[in-house]
Amino acid sequence: MKAKYKTLGLKKGASQEEIQEAYDRLSKELDPITNNNETFFVEQLAKVSAAYEALSQRSNLSTKEGDHFVEDHSKERSKKNKHKKDYDEHEIPVKELNWFLKLFTIGDKFSFRDFFDRAKKMFIEFMAIFFGVFLSLAVDQKREDSNHRDDNINNMKKLKVELQDILLYIDEHVGNLSIYHEFFMNQYYSWEEDSDSVFLIMYGEGEEAFAIAPLSLYEEVMPFDPPEVTYNSVQLDGTFRFLDDTLEHELTKIYSGSDLFFIKENAYKIDQSIVDDFVARISNKWVLDIGSTETQYNEFWFDNTEYIQKDYYMKNNLRRRLKNFDNVTGQLAEHRARVEGAQHLLDSILTAKEKEIEIIYWVVDLDFLKLE
Repeated sequence: MKAKYKTLGLKKGASQEEIQEAYDRLSKELDPITNNNETFFVEQLAKVSAAYEALSQRSNLSTKEGDHFVEDHSKERSKKNKHKKDYDEHEIPVKELNWFLKLFTIGDKFSFRDFFDRAKKMFIEFMAIFFGVFLSLAVDQKREDSNHRDDNINNMKKLKVELQDILLYIDEHVGNLSIYHEFFMNQYYSWEEDSDSVFLIMYGEGEEAFAIAPLSLYEEVMPFDPPEVTYNSVQLDGTFRFLDDTLEHELTKIYSGSDLFFIKENAYKIDQSIVDDFVARISNKWVLDIGSTETQYNEFWFDNTEYIQKDYYMKNNLRRRLKNFDNVTGQLAEHRARVEGAQHLLDSILTAKEKEIEIIYWVVDLDFLKLE
């Protein structure tokens, strides 16, 4: 009987209340259901139940209920043993495996169930690492995009200033062309007038009067070379490709498009060739016929009026240059309109950027969030 008390962890002569408390405590600790139906717990619970029955002063009904409880757990133990037997039947000794399966073997036996459990665990760990790295890279990309956004805004502001400088340059160039065009146009239409001063234009009156020979300024050529420092620097630092696609297209046409090429061609190369023909005519013809050709002085044009009037090659040369001036002036008007269009586009993009709010690395367009 002493062994029964010991099984319940009690001293001999313990009261019925202590026996009941010990049994309740041990039955919970040794419950096979909460301990995966392991044989050890089933056997220990059976011993505890037997000791409790022997020491308990309960009725035979209580004893029968205890037997029923033990019987139920014995059935659970049988099921567990059967399951373990079925599981063991799926295990394969290492010596019976082929070389490929041996690569995945840990211990002296191989189990497909164990293999798939480990494979599932590895897959979950891989996905966790993959998405962790992916998220880290995504944050870095957002940081890079944020930096590009700041660079783009700064570049667009600088380009806006340069576009304004281009407009001022065009206006100045057109103004100079207008002055020369007026000089040479008056000379062309008065070419055959019967006057010794036909190649001179008089300004002022009295003692302040002075004369200018328009053709003495004929060798002046005005190349068209608008500012493009900011545009070139943006292209060199590699941030040009991050600009708005429409804006990038418009800026490319303004700074390096075919229209600008023809303006530069007409304003310098073609105009220079016309001037070269004028200079060559003087060198190859006038020098032989007149001798001295100091065209920078008014006296030359006054003394040689009749000779120059008869040289229709020079008059035609002047006509060609006036026509080229008209072409350049018209092309500059179209170019100016393109620059203004790009300037308005740039203003609209910058306005939209200024309305955006950047939260860490994410940009929120407030206009998009407005309810119509």
